[in-house]
Order: sequence, then structure tokens, then C-alpha cells
Amino acid sequence: MTGPPSITFTATILRKQENLPRYVIVKRKHIGARDTSFTAMVQLNDGPPFERRVHPWRKGSDVFFFNVTQVQVRKAGLDTGERCTVKITHMA
Repeated sequence: MTGPPSITFTATILRKQENLPRYVIVKRKHIGARDTSFTAMVQLNDGPPFERRVHPWRKGSDVFFFNVTQVQVRKAGLDTGERCTVKITHMA
């Protein structure tokens, strides 16, 4: 496995428009040497952890992202545009 088993950082809950899903950007420095998608347990603030697939933004991109549902955002007490603490635990 490349990259740390668990990482924590601050990010913003983003959404391009109302009919599209919310998402969080993960900078390369948090991912390590990975260049492909991976499965992880994600936690927003002190909300319950949930499984997500973390993807490169596009081939050769320096950033990754994962989508979050309205339910996951609400359970963390958040809304679109708000900053939060993100914890990603890589799954084997």
C-alpha cells in the first residue's frame, strides 16, 4: 500500500450546481504516491464514518476527490460551502 494508512486535513464541501453531487477535493500531498482510485473510510468532522471511493480528478491530475451525499453532509452537521475536518482511512 502506498500513502499513509490514515490522513486528516481541512477541506470545503463543494458543489458545482444544485443538480450535481457534493464533493471534497483531496490534494496530492494527502494521498502520497497513489495515482489510481482507492476505497477508504471517510469521516467529516465528528460524523459517522462511511465508505467512499476516492478518485483522481482526471488522468494525470494533482488532485483527487470523493462525492458525499446530502445525508452524509447533514449527519456531520455541515452544508455545502462549509469547511470541515476530513479523515480518510485507506482500506486494504
